[in-house]
Amino acid sequence: MGQLGGIHESTVSSAVSRQAVKSSTPAHSFFHVVLDIYWSAVEILYILQTKWPDLPVHMDLSSFLPSEDIGDRDLLTQLLTALLWDLLSLAAKTFNKVTLQECPRVSPFPCTCVREVWIMLIHMLDHRSQHMQSDSFWCTLYNILCLVLQENTTDFSCKDPVGFCWWLLSHVAPLYQYDQYGQFADQQQVKSNWLLVQDLIKKTLDTKDQTRVDESRLRCQLKLCLSLSHLWEPNTQAVVLVWEYYSKRLNDLFQVPGLTLQGLASVSKTALSWYEKCKERCNDHTQSRDQENSFQLFLRLLAVQLRHPAASGELQGWKQIKGRFYSKFHQKRMQELTAIGLSNFITLFLTLALVADVSDVAGKMQDLLDLLNHGLMDYQRRTIIWKGVFALMQVHEHRQVDMGHLADRMAKSFNRTCSEFSQKGLDPSLRHQLWALLSIYVESTQDLCENSKLLHLSQAKLLAPGFSQLLPVCRENELRTVFNFIQTLLAKHRSLYKRALRQQEEGVQQIQSTNIAVLQQQYRDIADALWTHIFPYVRKHSTTLTPPPTLADVAAGFTFLALDLPSPPDFIRQQQTFSNIFQYFGPEDSVCASISCRYLCHLIPNQSFMDQLSAECPAYQSGIVHAWFRCVMQTYGHNDQMQELTRLVLRLPEMEIILHSQHVMIDPSDTPETVAVKFIKAIGRHFNSLQSLQEKTEFRDQVLVYFGNVLRYMGPYLKNSGPAEALRVGYHMVGCMVKHCTKILYVQSNPRSLLPSLMDRLVLPRAVFNPEKTLHPAVMGVIRDHLHLFVQGLSKLSYKRDPFVQKALRDILQQFFHRFSVKSGSFTAGQPQANHPLLLALSETMSNSSSTEASLFRVHLLEGIRDLYMTLRSGSLPNRVAETFSFILELFRRTQTAGQIARNTPVLLATVLEYQLLCDMPAIKKQVSEMLQFMMESCQQCPDVTPRNVLLPILRDFLARNLRLHQSRTFRPFETLALLYKDLIADLIPVFTNAVLEVEKKRGVGADTQLRQAYTSLLNQLGQKGQEQLDVLNTEQHDQIMG
Repeated sequence: MGQLGGIHESTVSSAVSRQAVKSSTPAHSFFHVVLDIYWSAVEILYILQTKWPDLPVHMDLSSFLPSEDIGDRDLLTQLLTALLWDLLSLAAKTFNKVTLQECPRVSPFPCTCVREVWIMLIHMLDHRSQHMQSDSFWCTLYNILCLVLQENTTDFSCKDPVGFCWWLLSHVAPLYQYDQYGQFADQQQVKSNWLLVQDLIKKTLDTKDQTRVDESRLRCQLKLCLSLSHLWEPNTQAVVLVWEYYSKRLNDLFQVPGLTLQGLASVSKTALSWYEKCKERCNDHTQSRDQENSFQLFLRLLAVQLRHPAASGELQGWKQIKGRFYSKFHQKRMQELTAIGLSNFITLFLTLALVADVSDVAGKMQDLLDLLNHGLMDYQRRTIIWKGVFALMQVHEHRQVDMGHLADRMAKSFNRTCSEFSQKGLDPSLRHQLWALLSIYVESTQDLCENSKLLHLSQAKLLAPGFSQLLPVCRENELRTVFNFIQTLLAKHRSLYKRALRQQEEGVQQIQSTNIAVLQQQYRDIADALWTHIFPYVRKHSTTLTPPPTLADVAAGFTFLALDLPSPPDFIRQQQTFSNIFQYFGPEDSVCASISCRYLCHLIPNQSFMDQLSAECPAYQSGIVHAWFRCVMQTYGHNDQMQELTRLVLRLPEMEIILHSQHVMIDPSDTPETVAVKFIKAIGRHFNSLQSLQEKTEFRDQVLVYFGNVLRYMGPYLKNSGPAEALRVGYHMVGCMVKHCTKILYVQSNPRSLLPSLMDRLVLPRAVFNPEKTLHPAVMGVIRDHLHLFVQGLSKLSYKRDPFVQKALRDILQQFFHRFSVKSGSFTAGQPQANHPLLLALSETMSNSSSTEASLFRVHLLEGIRDLYMTLRSGSLPNRVAETFSFILELFRRTQTAGQIARNTPVLLATVLEYQLLCDMPAIKKQVSEMLQFMMESCQQCPDVTPRNVLLPILRDFLARNLRLHQSRTFRPFETLALLYKDLIADLIPVFTNAVLEVEKKRGVGADTQLRQAYTSLLNQLGQKGQEQLDVLNTEQHDQIMG
């Protein structure tokens, strides 16, 4: 029959194919007959040797044996050796056809029958070794494979003897898990052959003919070695052999062509990911093996050997070999390490720390890193070291070992870097590198705290003094990174501290083997570091114009921290009670509005906090309303945070009482500005509804707390004349305050009243009075759009007696009456036509339901306009009188009740008549005539409002002042009036007659023909009374002629 290895490959292939198994092809039958004959011969010889040991049996097996030395042994040993050699030859044919990548997946057993023969061989040889003092299976296989590995072996055809031995060994070793009946036993430990593995390692790593071993080949064989390590007991000597190779090549990249970047020995992006990769490797997760390079596979092998079940609970294996590892590193070697080498060095020690004595490994790693000159080290290696040390701290957290010694060293490096980073005039590229280092520190510390179970392993030492240097020089994006870390730490700290307190109250003395008193001290250390190095900057930076939103989150965290740890450990926190912090970040005007808004949204929903705040600060609601009001004025545009704060503030009892008492309805769609305006109106109505002086005084004080220093809120916007939306919101809010709460804002006897300063800064700034200066168009625009609110507020004060109000109204008329046209484009509203602000101020008087107070103020305002802009001086027209008349006419046109115009007539009638008398400009005369028509028709319709006995003295006075000077022309205005209000002028006939006669008498020349003609013309328009007077005059004149 010959040898199994001599069977043609095609016959073997067809014999073990699935089709052959199903149909029992000739090739299948032949191959298995040969196997049966082989094993039958073994069985026969075994029986003969066992029962008749002296029976001579002769068989020539020399052609089947791999070595002549074996021919001297007993026949059964020769046959078993020959069978084993034959099986190796069969496996070699399979090996020669597979690629390096396929080796781990391809079996040396063509079929299960061949595998069964291997299993029977293992048990036969081991049984004979145990009972007959012959070689065991491993010994026999070792001797044969040694022949395979010999270069001068010619009878064995194999493309890669070393690779073949690894491959065969990795598949044969698991067969020890099958018992003598072929059943899988899954034993915890099987017989090993580390001697052969050590020889293979030496052969694999032999670099006599080359500088380094092929990476792909090395990866493949280390994977096979790793699989053996799972089956066998630990063998540190094998690990040491591999370490001898890598200790000389730490600077190598170990890159496999065609492998993804994950296979490179590059630095992880973060310390946490670096630690997690090492941890995953030590846990021997198999999913990443294909992406690992040979060095990483070595680390996996090292972890398996040191963490093997047989070595658990003791570090005997590590103690045996740690000198072989540590001795490879000295100062010169450490200085020779490149960035890649340093990365490999740290990865090695992280692996050792995970599976060996973490304190010993960490201390040695730090000592070795101290051999490097960090001051002269390049940025890349510094980055690697920082990440590596933080990854080592993660190991300490995982192993629950105190990391104080590591934290101390890192904190010192951090402080030095912060000092360098804070220097002025720093080169941009250097600053970028330094921030990269600092961000590693911050983010790694955050990861460390997030992963921590109890924050009790000296993490407080990482909150180094360098933070107080770092924060002031951080840019916005950099601040977000730091604040995100602080916020995370505060939340974690609070959760753990409250849990410790709760369990202490329940009588628990320890949490996870840690004394609660020790835990609480650790938490106080963290709190002290936060108060000392972080909080002062948070407090200061909150007053800047654009602090990052996360600052509010951090401030809220500090507030809860002060609440949880109320007893200050030292003088630093004596003033940092939770109520003081709340008063600062909430109602304090110097804090940025966006910060206060976000801060309050964190605190108000926390009912336990609010309960303690109400006990400590009874007036806390006024402070919250004040903060909300300020935020509305300073936070413009759509803002979800502001909407949320508004919703929360509306639930405060103080707000509910005021709004409900005045039946104010808040719609969910109302903007914060709309809600604030409704609140202001409710405040005004509530104040007016109070009866006693004491109630009003107390409520006034409360409301002034709500409003606060509104000028301070608007200061930056006034200074910069924008943004436009900010100015609009500010003027609108303050205007509504003045309109609805003017009696709260102003008390004549109180020199500190808020209203005068509001008028001076917002409505009548100094630039308005200086003709050489001009207000910014945006400011002038918002004044125009909101001036009516301020005027309406002044109208509710004693404008006839109070000097301040009188001056304010006079200044408004002087500065703004002609500055704005009756109809013109708006500065800010974007409307095609914008009303004159004084028209808007009088809008209530234009309706049918005008109040008496509004009507009286309209009269007062018209008196001011008359005196300033309508009075004829020395016969000359005032400037822009046409615009003045346009304003009055527009006011009359919009007024819906005649009684309102009738009430204004006594104020304007005499002045308008003077223009009718003296002005010959057609446009002016037209406006005058239209005004006279409005007034006379109104007086006729509403004689009860302005009766004739009110108008007659005005007309008599006009006649007396002008007849002597202007003579006949004086009757022209009366002719116009006669057409409009005949009865009124008819009542003046005696006055006219006496005036004419008086003039003629004083002249002493008899009847004045021209004067009488003008008077006659007037009388002709006065109907029956005029005709009667005309008859009297004619009779008197006739008598004088006849006499």
